[in-house]
Amino acid sequence: MLIGVMVLAFVLLVVGVDYGLRADVARLAQRNVDAGTNALSGAIDARVESVRSTILQGAAQTSLADALHRRDPAALRTISADVAEAGSLAFVVVTDARGTVLAGSRDAHGSLARNAIVASAMAGSLTGGPQLLDAADLRTLGVSAHAPALALVTGSPVNVNGSVVGILYGGSLLDATSNAVDDVSRFTGGATGIVVDGRLAATSLAASDGSKRIGLAIAHANDVLRRASYAGEQRIGGVKYFMKLAPLPSFDGSVIGAYWFGVPAAQFDAVVDNTLRQIVLWGAIGLAVALVAGSIFATRIGRAIVRRSEEVNASAEELKVLVVGGEVSGDHITRTRETLETIRGLVEQRRSDEHLETLARQAVDDVVVIDTLAAELSSRMRDASVRVERLSAVARALDELVAGARPSRN
Repeated sequence: MLIGVMVLAFVLLVVGVDYGLRADVARLAQRNVDAGTNALSGAIDARVESVRSTILQGAAQTSLADALHRRDPAALRTISADVAEAGSLAFVVVTDARGTVLAGSRDAHGSLARNAIVASAMAGSLTGGPQLLDAADLRTLGVSAHAPALALVTGSPVNVNGSVVGILYGGSLLDATSNAVDDVSRFTGGATGIVVDGRLAATSLAASDGSKRIGLAIAHANDVLRRASYAGEQRIGGVKYFMKLAPLPSFDGSVIGAYWFGVPAAQFDAVVDNTLRQIVLWGAIGLAVALVAGSIFATRIGRAIVRRSEEVNASAEELKVLVVGGEVSGDHITRTRETLETIRGLVEQRRSDEHLETLARQAVDDVVVIDTLAAELSSRMRDASVRVERLSAVARALDELVAGARPSRN
């Protein structure tokens, strides 16, 4: 029974530790993906600032203002290409004050007047951030990409004597060529991605042939449109990830996509499984040692109990003899008293020697005292006998509790 209780306690311990570990690991995974999502968001913000700085510096060039004043397409193309190369931008265009494209780092033509960032720059404001580009915008910029495309852009007015003479507009696409998601994945150890229209537009996830898993549908991606983050498990390419989706806001504050960050769940499961294996291994060793040590101590205690129970049984036997002897002695005392009383009666009837009569009376009186004491002793002996029987029962029970103990003699 003792072994069963110990094994049951050990099993309950393992189950409790498993439950507690998995809860702790889930919280750790949550903090991990929170940190990864924040890191991805920070990397995108840093890239936005880089684009902003590049466009702002390009718009401040006097050569750009002079080219706009002269309407020199060749000079504008050269300046646009230089700005794009300096900031590693995917595209840079120069428009006039009405948003008509004059030149660009690519084969750009058309109008960007309805583009919100260009329109803001036309009004004299420097505006930038993430922006969704539709098919018309992509054609105007000369960019080959699937619409809608997510870009990090900035539009800056080009001023001459306080008047806007043109717009410098440029940025980078978040697509399979983006380095930001790969950099975050490399430094954090997790998988990263940018979700647009429910699918990955940029990601560090790669297929078996090495190509990026662009266009992969992401569950719960539409939840972030309500500005609500989502965290949970998701299986991609046979790998289970603990992932998080966080809203990706546009330059105007509206949600246009999501940051995706995931960590393989196997990393966390391995921690739990390894810990449980260690607990089971060392727990089993400890249980075995405890059982061996307990068996040794129990054997020693059992032997001591057996010795004590045998001593109790021996004492009980001796007390039984004393009780029987006391009862026999009482019978003899009673018969002796009757005999002396008879002698005294005969002496009184014959009225013989007074000295003999006196001795007989004294003997009778002594026997009366002895008889009284014998009766009291007999009563006490009976009580002792009852207690001895109880002690014998206890001794027998102790014998039964001790494994391997030989039965006591009764």
